[in-house]
Amino acid sequence: MAHFLNRWFKFLQSSSSDDRRRCQPRRRLRAESLETRQLLAANLFHNDLIPEDVNNDGVVSAFDALTVINEMNRHRNEGGVNGTVNDRGSMPDVNNDGRHTAIDALMVINRLNRGRSPQQAPHDPSQNPDSPPADDDPVTDLADEVRSIDGSNNYLESPDFGVAGTPLLRVADADYADGISEPSGADRPSAREISNTLSAADPEGTTNDRNLSDFVYLWGQFIDHDIDLSLTQEGEDAESFDIAVPTGDPLFDPFSSGTEVISLTRSLIAEGTGTSTDNPAQQINAITAWIDGSQVYGSSQATTDLLREFSGGRMRTSDGDLLPTDEAGNIQAGDIRAAENLGLTSMQTLFLREHNRLADDIADDNPDWNDEQIFQAARTIVIAEIQSITYNEFLPALLGENAISDYEGYDASVNPSIANEFSTAAFRFGHTTLSNEIDFVGNDGIEVREALSLANAFFNPSLLEETGIDSILKAGASSLSQEVDLEVVDSLRNFLFGPPGAGGFDLVSLNIQRGRDHGLADFNSVRAAYGLEAYESFSEITSDSELSAKLETLYGDVNNIDLWVGLLAEDHADDSSLGETASTIIADQFERIRDGDRFYYENTLSDREIRVIENTTLADVIQRNTDINSLQENVFIFNPSITGTVLSQPAVVQSSSANRNDKRSPRNGGHPSDPFRPSVPVEGITVELLDGEGNVVDTTVTDRSGNYKFDSFDHSGGYQVRIAVTGDVQAVGLDTVDTLISSGDVNLKGINFMVIS
Repeated sequence: MAHFLNRWFKFLQSSSSDDRRRCQPRRRLRAESLETRQLLAANLFHNDLIPEDVNNDGVVSAFDALTVINEMNRHRNEGGVNGTVNDRGSMPDVNNDGRHTAIDALMVINRLNRGRSPQQAPHDPSQNPDSPPADDDPVTDLADEVRSIDGSNNYLESPDFGVAGTPLLRVADADYADGISEPSGADRPSAREISNTLSAADPEGTTNDRNLSDFVYLWGQFIDHDIDLSLTQEGEDAESFDIAVPTGDPLFDPFSSGTEVISLTRSLIAEGTGTSTDNPAQQINAITAWIDGSQVYGSSQATTDLLREFSGGRMRTSDGDLLPTDEAGNIQAGDIRAAENLGLTSMQTLFLREHNRLADDIADDNPDWNDEQIFQAARTIVIAEIQSITYNEFLPALLGENAISDYEGYDASVNPSIANEFSTAAFRFGHTTLSNEIDFVGNDGIEVREALSLANAFFNPSLLEETGIDSILKAGASSLSQEVDLEVVDSLRNFLFGPPGAGGFDLVSLNIQRGRDHGLADFNSVRAAYGLEAYESFSEITSDSELSAKLETLYGDVNNIDLWVGLLAEDHADDSSLGETASTIIADQFERIRDGDRFYYENTLSDREIRVIENTTLADVIQRNTDINSLQENVFIFNPSITGTVLSQPAVVQSSSANRNDKRSPRNGGHPSDPFRPSVPVEGITVELLDGEGNVVDTTVTDRSGNYKFDSFDHSGGYQVRIAVTGDVQAVGLDTVDTLISSGDVNLKGINFMVIS
């Protein structure tokens, strides 16, 4: 697609925020997709119009597939190297990669299965109204290879790598009770008991100490739904693995029956696995492993076709430019989890709008392009934006600037598959970062409507028809997330369907139990599998002595800790919001799905295009597709501040040249540095910060230069700064100043006060 993009990339560049903020992009070594010799051969022996028509007779038939196979065999018999193309007049290099491989034959067969060769009957919308007409076929009309929808054919040597419906990878050996498929953890406490002991949240909340905003979980969940999904068993044969509720649990067993459980159904097992100790059960990733926008476009052609307009490269929307819906009013998106909560649905909507915005401008700039060309160009840039935001904003915010290695080009030896340890444990850290409420915030940083309980935000996407997505996305950038730790808010840990004891779920318990269902190895074994030293005591895991004691009481043996628990109990690594083990697992996973991705944006786009992509922040994408105009540069960080100085002047301050109407007078709000009123900085003055309801939320004391600073804000909004007046200190003029924190990078300076002491 690269040569298509050159014609319209200038629009994207002009839409960036004037390149106002970003430093020189982090350009790294970049491997070319093909050697020069292969590229020349591919250009000479490739049918640009109909790549699958190998013999160029105008019909795609089984003979074309046979031609490819024969060419492969001929080349092998002649001692060819790596299946490179020859100098014959046939064109068996269907995917234009410079080689004759089984992939070329597979592409011809797939084309035959679609039943849309050039000589077949014209497209009949009545037979399949959601399918595109024949002349919009992506392979027919696009000379360059494009990323497949289901993730196939990315890794040429192993076409199934990263494909939807393939098994999850294991880094540590499986730890099933029987070595085959029986859940682990029979010798550990109930997952609900562990939850009650370790994960009850502080009612006041514990906000992130590295100034991460709520976008750490908004983007975390959005990107998670791009790369992994484990489905549970269904039907009469579905196997239950319910969580025992401790007798007398105040919410789940208030009548002390001792028989209550939290329901859980086991995950699907990959076909052919779970047959012996040498072939233990493996779970399935139902979506593509690549960062390829599958939460936007789907992981199957049927889903993608359902979401498209097939006109102007656009995707379907509903009233209010929201996600499309079916006849029953259920929203439709690339991922089946899009309606889980309002924040996630808003993110899905945002990138649907971004695709259509790009498609409209590409169409205007290229009037000769058809629907498929426009769609694939817009899709390519949306995927590149998602990749860049993930690697250049999200991961550095979460793990620190140097946690992810520099990109050194496509590496065909890398297995990009999603690790079970990542998807079932490490990347579930986000559950600890949510607050109990969803806020709605305007451009000025002030709430525009009453906050909604998180419990009421689940599976309630219709509310967006009333609220829109703007105030939700603005709120995500306007408050600190909860700390990454073992504490989880009640809306996730004690969510009930009906009265106490009538059923519900505990996300902490479910995380622990799901790890046992998948036969995840214990925390120490996983550390060893990732090349880290095993801990010898509970106190080595955490410096919190109370938490260490609880872990020891629950598990007894440091080598028996459930993986999710150990990951969240571990002290944070330097410059990271996660412990060493979770940071290692997450960094490893994101490096593999980057380095093993042949279509990764830095491996396919030109240097100029990469600069444009990397100068596009998530804030840019939001502000292009909403009415929000007051976001900080990096929406993953919320770190506003207020600074000022307290000065004193002599008790006798009136002079013959000053009067009560003098605008310079501090008594009338004048600047304290009035030349007629000599002043000096005052050390030790207490300054208070009040929220919009008048509650004191922070205090500080001026330093020897009379300076003070507030930089511990939980959220945006209106605040007051005031002098704590005592018997020894009297304010001159105002003792309280109203301020407004409208975004996460506001730095209000010069909020000064004059006192007489």
